[in-house]
Amino acid sequence: MNKRIVRLFQFAGLLAGLLMAGQAFSAASSNVVWNKETRALIANADVEQGAEDAKVCNGCHGKDGNAELEENFPYLAGQRAEATFKQMMDYKDATRGHGIMQNFATILTPEQIANISVYYSRQALPLASVDEATDAAIKLATQGDGDRLLPPCAACHGDKGQGSAVDIPALAGQNPSYFITIMHTFKAGTRANDLYNRMRIIASSLTDQEIEELADYYASIGTPEEDEDEDE
Repeated sequence: MNKRIVRLFQFAGLLAGLLMAGQAFSAASSNVVWNKETRALIANADVEQGAEDAKVCNGCHGKDGNAELEENFPYLAGQRAEATFKQMMDYKDATRGHGIMQNFATILTPEQIANISVYYSRQALPLASVDEATDAAIKLATQGDGDRLLPPCAACHGDKGQGSAVDIPALAGQNPSYFITIMHTFKAGTRANDLYNRMRIIASSLTDQEIEELADYYASIGTPEEDEDEDE
């Protein structure tokens, strides 16, 4: 069997053990249920209407979800539709706190949220904004740390940071400042809409330096810029 597959199976076991630690069997931290009705919202989304509704998001998240700001705003371009939908619904019912986002989400219907989410998912992932990453960050992201029962980030977020089913977000190309801020909210427990405390447990096991290095790692694996000297 491929060594990489074996490694992922091994860390799947570690992840299971991690989730069983502490509060693993506490109530879910989100009211979003991926039942037939919820899946239909995503499947039947109106992308053109989503593009129109998403214009109100441009001020913070940038045109097409590619924020060109130095603030702690996330890129939404290329993000999995299910991930954006879940976060917006969590804002809507106050499972995730943020005054500005809660105000926006409250006035949107689930159908509008689905439209916007699918629209952003159709955009390309952000360009890489960091040139290189440390070996330590690469190892954490791709191999994890067995001594600390830390699974690799890739086990959930994908080997290229592309996210995975159902609502695990893409990390590739993400704004490093936002990545760091969010990891610290998980670490402090002030953000608590991660199911079964997964991210809170993981973030609490990471040092501040590791969080910063992981932020740079994911910023380095966004969509590469086209080579301007490349022959047409």
